Amino acid sequence: MQENIYKINNISFDIENQKFCLSHNNGMKIFDLEEFTLKETSENKDFKLGNISYSQFLVKYDLIVFIGSQKNKEFPQNILVFFDIKNKKIIFQKKFDKNITNFKCLSNFIFIAFETALIIFSYNKEKNELEQKEEHKIESNSLFECWEENTDEILHKLYLSFPYEKYILVLIYSISEWRFEKKTKIQNPVNKIQNMFYIKKLNQIFISDEKAFYIYGIDVDDGQKKLCLYRGSNPGFITSITLLNNEKYLAINNLNRTIHIFDLDINHNAFSFSNLIYGMYDIEEIYPSIRIYYKDILKKGEGDYYKNDFNEKGAMLYSDNNDELIIVAYNGIAFKIKIDFKEKKYKVRSKVDYLEKKNINKKVSLFNSGCEFIDE
Repeated sequence: MQENIYKINNISFDIENQKFCLSHNNGMKIFDLEEFTLKETSENKDFKLGNISYSQFLVKYDLIVFIGSQKNKEFPQNILVFFDIKNKKIIFQKKFDKNITNFKCLSNFIFIAFETALIIFSYNKEKNELEQKEEHKIESNSLFECWEENTDEILHKLYLSFPYEKYILVLIYSISEWRFEKKTKIQNPVNKIQNMFYIKKLNQIFISDEKAFYIYGIDVDDGQKKLCLYRGSNPGFITSITLLNNEKYLAINNLNRTIHIFDLDINHNAFSFSNLIYGMYDIEEIYPSIRIYYKDILKKGEGDYYKNDFNEKGAMLYSDNNDELIIVAYNGIAFKIKIDFKEKKYKVRSKVDYLEKKNINKKVSLFNSGCEFIDE
């Protein structure tokens, strides 16, 4: 019996950007990021997982780690579950005395936020247990980023960053013999951080202010502001960021309305009065060079069944750092879009209703965001 999916709760990519996991009201599904085809499902004749609110790939052990929801009696939000989706079985689960508000998986480490506390655990597959490594006090927004540094394919450093008081903290740990190495305090450039992202190839933390007017890129090593991206004067919410075109452009998704593409070379940006006045005192602002509006790439009625999820969570972006942008939206539609950076235009290469397994295969006729869709 096929799952009845009426709510998309979460979309997460694996660290190799080959698959994405869809958490929904009746379990989970795994899709590939190339053709958006279904690879695995948690559906099982023996049991149902129920409403899954959040999930992450634990790539090292080919597992999915998830939490349920408050309405899920078997798996509430204070239970972390390690699930083998290929063999449809639970490998391990850990119950906590508080609800999990956010978590991320990295190698064999699990970072778990509990409203005002963030704990680093390591997962021992042989013993099938979690070992606590470190605990930090955090702010109630539960925002954090984590990443690893490898040398000769050996993991030797683990990084953790999160906002606290007036700072953004960056903590470094040695892995081979677990020990704390360094703590950097970076002055927070905004009054309140809305969201944060780490872009490894730039070695920068990107943070958006409370209404996402500005997005700042901050160097992790020296704490300096390297980029100031001005999205616009209407309030927004940033859900995803990815690099394009050999690290020359950055695509930023603003909830369910617009994807802004920024040329990171300040010399390519148009003259502005604000840069003339404030540029000598602070970093110059960069403005979008291309805008992709969802109203232009979606036809009337497409994705309406999951419209509320799209309005609340927007979409996830990915690019292999070339001229193709992949969009996986919370309305059940996925896109491949080719960008013409020189002409500042784009076209939709493919569009897939991934939950219905139905390829819409419509393309924009020209490199123009305002064109009508035509069948090819």
